[in-house]
Amino acid sequence: MENENALLTPQPPLPSLGEGELKDKILADDRLLTITTNADLIKNNGDLYTPVVSYLSNQYEDNFTEKTVLFIDQRNELNNSKYRGSLKRKTEDVIKDSGLRNRGVLDSMGEAIYALLNTKKSNNIVATVAIQSLKKTRLGDTLDHFEKIFKDLYNKSEKKIIIPKIQELASRIKHIFIMIDEITGDDSGVEFLKGITNILKKYGFLNNTYGFNTKIIVADASIVEAEVIKQHLANIEPEPNKIFFRKAHQNNQALSLQNFNFENHQAIVINTNSYPAKSLNIHYQLFVELMKFDEQTYKDNKFNLANKINREIITEINQFLNKNNNQNSQQIIIYIQDKTRLVELIEKIQETREKFVKYEHYLEIHASLSEQEKSKISQYQNEVKVIFMTASASRGLSFPKTTKILVDLPRFEIEKNLMEIIQVIYRGRGSYIENNEIKTFDNDDKELYFYLSEQAIYYENKNSQADNIQEIKETCLRESSLNLLNILLILKASIMTRIVGYGKIGNEEYMMIPIGGKSVFAAGQTFSSNINNLIKQLKKEHHKHPSFTNLKRVYSQLETLLSSGNFTVRNSDYFSSREQQSYLELIDCLKDDFSAKIQDSFAQLLDFSVIETGYINGSLLIVPLQAKKVEENYQMRIEKLKNFNNGQLINDLKSIYLSENTPENLKSALKEALNFVDILEEEPLKTQNLEQSSQYDDQYYLFPLFTFISPEIMKDYFSSNEEEPEDLRFKDILEAYIRALYPVSEVLPIGYKYQDFPFLLFRSYSLKELRNKLFTDKYLLTSNELNIINLILDQDS
Repeated sequence: MENENALLTPQPPLPSLGEGELKDKILADDRLLTITTNADLIKNNGDLYTPVVSYLSNQYEDNFTEKTVLFIDQRNELNNSKYRGSLKRKTEDVIKDSGLRNRGVLDSMGEAIYALLNTKKSNNIVATVAIQSLKKTRLGDTLDHFEKIFKDLYNKSEKKIIIPKIQELASRIKHIFIMIDEITGDDSGVEFLKGITNILKKYGFLNNTYGFNTKIIVADASIVEAEVIKQHLANIEPEPNKIFFRKAHQNNQALSLQNFNFENHQAIVINTNSYPAKSLNIHYQLFVELMKFDEQTYKDNKFNLANKINREIITEINQFLNKNNNQNSQQIIIYIQDKTRLVELIEKIQETREKFVKYEHYLEIHASLSEQEKSKISQYQNEVKVIFMTASASRGLSFPKTTKILVDLPRFEIEKNLMEIIQVIYRGRGSYIENNEIKTFDNDDKELYFYLSEQAIYYENKNSQADNIQEIKETCLRESSLNLLNILLILKASIMTRIVGYGKIGNEEYMMIPIGGKSVFAAGQTFSSNINNLIKQLKKEHHKHPSFTNLKRVYSQLETLLSSGNFTVRNSDYFSSREQQSYLELIDCLKDDFSAKIQDSFAQLLDFSVIETGYINGSLLIVPLQAKKVEENYQMRIEKLKNFNNGQLINDLKSIYLSENTPENLKSALKEALNFVDILEEEPLKTQNLEQSSQYDDQYYLFPLFTFISPEIMKDYFSSNEEEPEDLRFKDILEAYIRALYPVSEVLPIGYKYQDFPFLLFRSYSLKELRNKLFTDKYLLTSNELNIINLILDQDS
């Protein structure tokens, strides 16, 4: 989530500068001072006590320090500064995570703005910073750093505003406008809004008596209608993805203004129900495949439906391109969540057409774009005919020449994906300039194509009769058809709610508003979790660019280096643990002990000692580690790595880091990996150990419940070293399972080969609160059982 906070003050008009004068100036006005920062700049030049930002100004040059903040002139940034990694060599065969930490991005920016305001170095500050999302810390959250800007205005001991200081600030800075865009696009957006509001209240910026003109603007097309806004935004408690639905009281006008009270303040909803077209034709293509389940058949045919949809999409694209020749400037958007399928789709189109070239005929838009790719998108976005897009790119960009949008509807996280799809269908709007004329397709006919698919998988045993098998098949098909019908009706009603304010289901008019969940993650990462995230990103990049073999070499080598990990759970030194037996201790004995104790009476089970707290979700046991310390030890036999001693690994890392195609979010993790390999190279002939320990209040481990029932079978399976299919590894299945239940991050282990039984170590700040939600009467339905439409249709008249 990107948030830009601007402090604005009334100024006389900017002076006009001649062409010659502009060449001598960095900025158009001498009064401006711009600052920004990023994690790499801080790591290269700062430490735990030194916030770091870079700046541009016509009045100042060279580096300077104000209030402990290091201001680095962007014109001579220290690009060759030594990267300060968190790893240190402890002995000749032991490397340890030193726990070295730096100031954060928002922390540094808050301190820098405070220093500039406090020293009155500038009243005209342009400060930009990009943060992924709000994070929780031990003492609060990362938004607390924003509060540092105003720390001179408040007496903490008396909990009072210092009125003379806030009046002095108001004399210099009058307007404070804070805009939060796409608040539902990030699960922590609602808590971010709440935090900003609380800070403004605390410092009196919402009190007109001090002379400030303060506005908070929330821009998001996903949430409409005042009651829905209050229901979603007023409460910051974690919630799952959901769909708001209620009867529409009246038809909404194309443009409506609605006054309401939000958080005891006057608020206005400005709602624009419309679609940028003369007419909109919506097409649906449904695909149902009946399949008998057995392991080999499923493995051979599991991509049948995806391939069939790809063929339909390719046909539609080719027809569009053949119809819209070079004289016609129309565009088509294709939305597919699966990046691997997107790559396959592009390759198949290239096979069917004489010429289909990136940046000439098509664009790819996804989350992991490099800076070079981003600049090319802005350069060619009105030139190409075809735009391929994923959910992460469905916000912020518009392609005004678009007249047709194809959407492959994902079958996971239905609520959140429906919200993203409603964003996608508005990506084709606006105006463009052609031959010095302003043009638009917003007054033309447009088309939406939706592709929905369902695999109807049935099971039969050897003793099943032919009549029974036929009945099983028909039942399975009916259930799948009902699932598709439910999704179709919700999709149509959601789209129509966005366009005209309501959608019809049966004879009734309903508002149907899909919304993402609410949750936050805790701040802080370990070295191993950073490397694990790097490996995942490199795999995604390799799926998009299979010809870049260095990507596969690097993630395979890093995975091999850190695959032999031992995890030890210990009681924390700071907590005295009650006498509780660990589930890990019970794995080998529970099966026999349980059977022995119930031979005579179930009362014998009372002899079991108290077992540590655990949660059961489906077939998973989840155990919290709040008062535990996790120690990790990785043994690395680097002499066995083919590409290490010849320098291939470090060369590959450097080439990926320096590549123009590498996304910025990968570069920091690549530096961590380079620092790691540098340290390993100091003792290339020895088996080396990496040690680290961590303790987080939001840390958990899990394993399947059947580990208790069949420990021998599990041990035999993993000791056989049988190579698992890359898309069906036990670890990946476990990870997909837990992600379907809760928002999780920092999933370990790094490797995928287990020794005795499968497990995951992960973090989830909101898990406990989301579990509590399961036992309230507020949430009746989830996308696992999509019965909203059935409830509406079955209601008593």
